[in-house]
Amino acid sequence: MDRMEELDVERGRSRELTRRTVVKSAAWSVPVLAAVAATPMSAASAACTKHLSTETAAYVRAGATASQFTWTDPFGDGKDLTLTLSAVHTGVAQMAINTANNLVQDVDMHGGEAKPSVHLALDTLGLVNNGGGETVTFTFALGGAATTVQNLAYTIKDIDGFMALDGNGGAERVSVSAGTGSYNPTWLQGSGIPSNRWRLSTSAPNVEVDAASSAGNVNVTAASVSAFSLDFIVNNSGRAANDRPPQNIWVGPFTFDVSGICMP
Repeated sequence: MDRMEELDVERGRSRELTRRTVVKSAAWSVPVLAAVAATPMSAASAACTKHLSTETAAYVRAGATASQFTWTDPFGDGKDLTLTLSAVHTGVAQMAINTANNLVQDVDMHGGEAKPSVHLALDTLGLVNNGGGETVTFTFALGGAATTVQNLAYTIKDIDGFMALDGNGGAERVSVSAGTGSYNPTWLQGSGIPSNRWRLSTSAPNVEVDAASSAGNVNVTAASVSAFSLDFIVNNSGRAANDRPPQNIWVGPFTFDVSGICMP
């Protein structure tokens, strides 16, 4: 075999080796690509539940009748969780919403604790104020869409008011559309529904509850809720021409569980 023939043989062997190497590499690469394609990006995320509190949320008050708590991107998917508060006047005009203090959040001592709580404030404008007050609606949303939370808990603080003229308890009356409440029965009574609102007990001393005391508190829980309302009205708080007492309660902090898809 001359030199030219030897070169031709070597070139043939080289081409065959190259072809086999390419085929072998391709055979290994196909399953890898298929495996990658079969694994969606969402597999890296998982359903999870967050336990949240308004103590860790940002709070913005737009005015006496609108405010909002915001938890920024709690699940890592770019969606904010919000709890929106919207207040409207209820009943007779002689009991008005206090524009300076209503829906203000503060950390002063109320109900025996100094924790961030939302102030609900009413002004007595006249003697004929039975049933006047406000309704506050609370709405949860995730990324702007209504969402349901579980195990909601919060405290309504400082329910009192001097004994109403009907003799059926204190002037301040509170009810909620969702949940049940527990309280000190020596000081409070009622089931928290519109026909039997929480109020100062007829057996309690006819005095205002001290801010350092929890005697006027109702601890509210709701198993599952996306929105609920709280009615705060007054029963005959003004009993004389010069008697114009303001009425005030505080609500919060709110804690709850909310489920979503946690991103990596």
